[in-house]
Amino acid sequence: MKVLLINTVNFEANGISTFIINVARELVKNNIDVTILASNKVDSKLKNTLKKQGIHLKIISGRMSKPIKYFNSLKAYLSSEKFDVVHVNGNSTTMAVELFAAKLAGINKRIAHSHNTTTEHPIVNKILRPLFEVCVNGRVACNEAAGKWLFRNSKFTVIPNGVKLHNYRFVEDRRKKYRKKLHVNDDEVLLGHAGEFNYQKNQLFLIKLIKKLPENYKLILIGEGKELNNVKKEVEALNLTNKIIFTGTVNNVQDYLNAMDVFLLPSNFEGQPFVLVEASANGLNCVVSDKVSKENDLVNNLSFVNLSNVKKWLTVIKSSNVNGSKRITNSSKYCWELSNKGYDSNDISKLMKIYRSKND
Repeated sequence: MKVLLINTVNFEANGISTFIINVARELVKNNIDVTILASNKVDSKLKNTLKKQGIHLKIISGRMSKPIKYFNSLKAYLSSEKFDVVHVNGNSTTMAVELFAAKLAGINKRIAHSHNTTTEHPIVNKILRPLFEVCVNGRVACNEAAGKWLFRNSKFTVIPNGVKLHNYRFVEDRRKKYRKKLHVNDDEVLLGHAGEFNYQKNQLFLIKLIKKLPENYKLILIGEGKELNNVKKEVEALNLTNKIIFTGTVNNVQDYLNAMDVFLLPSNFEGQPFVLVEASANGLNCVVSDKVSKENDLVNNLSFVNLSNVKKWLTVIKSSNVNGSKRITNSSKYCWELSNKGYDSNDISKLMKIYRSKND
């Protein structure tokens, strides 16, 4: 079987890319011929990693800047390679572009995978709806909310955004090592966040919070993005440089999770972020925006708070710190519960069933 996993957002450190890479690795282990298609320049380290793991990478640029050229190049590529499955990953009916190219190329299984509950392109999403419905014959979503948002009344299959849970278990020694590395004292509370710096993730909200919290509270922000400089400017303007740690993009988020005391996610919208699964596996309590789907509270460790209620955010944060033996117990318990609910990335049985099923 030949499978093409298409990423409709930049192939870099984000949730959709993480899902695609995890799935590709497991498919290769099951002797499936896998190619990932991206439309942006891909980091050389990631390219080399994929190559070593037996995953092919194809880049066709211009999805946003030159859509007609992109479409024609994609159609030609699909026609020549004869894939059995094209699995498109995105947030809206703009996936119709890839699905239509696959249909014209004669590809039998054309899957759309919904990873969010809204789009930044509502008008285009509405225009492309009819073409999307004609071309898609396999529907997958990260959770019920994301599926209902994209597929409306059509049937779809939920495939959780799984991670390698054992990698995220809490380890006391790593906590001590990374808190020392970050210059965080034992009597300080380290709040944490990981994600691309953009409107969706809403990191500026966290800057407002840390300004109002006691002096022994610090904040670590993991990631990069177009809003990073704006956030840094706000930190400097509020004289908070001694309370906030910027790490940039890291490939060992689990080590930094060990160092944290509470995880924060003030998103303006979300589907099913991997980072909440990772933070939960690490035994952390999470304080999140009520714009995040309640489905994400998989192990009863999430507190949902309205973004307009800063006072409540502060109160909940102060009551959410859990460490010592309780943290170890929580991590073990949560990993077990997450595994039972299908959040271990080693399990691709449900996806393989979809790949091999008859079209709807």
